Amino acid sequence: MFASNVATGLLRSTRVKHTDIPKLYYSIREVSELFDEEQHILRHWEREIPALHPNKNRAGNRVYTERDLRVLRVLKVLLREQRKTIAEVRTLLADGIPEELEHIASDASIEQRYAEKRRAAELRAKLASQTDTITLTRQEAETILSTLQRLEELFGDLHA
Repeated sequence: MFASNVATGLLRSTRVKHTDIPKLYYSIREVSELFDEEQHILRHWEREIPALHPNKNRAGNRVYTERDLRVLRVLKVLLREQRKTIAEVRTLLADGIPEELEHIASDASIEQRYAEKRRAAELRAKLASQTDTITLTRQEAETILSTLQRLEELFGDLHA
């Protein structure tokens, strides 16, 4: 029993955090979240731009590799930030990622930027919700105060 507990403790203490090990494959859901794009957009890009061609696993689900993420980084910048058309991007990436765009392909901070934008949007939505709650609470307090004032007019000072 003691040896088993010691072995378990050693295993726990030597485990590496999941985030320390790069993933080999990403699901379309994970990629959608990483790049802040809807899944149907990713599938559309895959149909229209041959440079993006994730493999599929035995279940038929797309599995994106680091190579696919590199292509997606370039696609995202070209299509969303530089406002290029699908046809322009298809032509540009016909022979792979051009050398002048290689810095974009290897820039993992792109996902971080989109994650920060997504987080900011979530915080704005939460703030709006809390603002609505505060407004409703204020309205309820005003209604209660108004009711108390009417009762005091009818019955006199209620604190006496």
